[in-house]
Amino acid sequence: MDKYLLSNEGKARFKRMRISGEPEFAGYAILAYLYDHGSSTVDELTEHTGLAHGKLMELILGFINHGLVEGMH
Repeated sequence: MDKYLLSNEGKARFKRMRISGEPEFAGYAILAYLYDHGSSTVDELTEHTGLAHGKLMELILGFINHGLVEGMH
């Protein structure tokens, strides 16, 4: 089962986001969970965030494309 984790850039950017109090957005819960738990499966993220699988994967792929999240196989 594939797992996802924050890249070093993702950790740094999320930490700045959390400290600065930037408003939450649809993917914030994903980044927060990965920041707090290190890595996670899609099923765990779906359960935690309540997002539909398709929406969750759309957000994860966007984060991957922006260098914030990495996949582990």
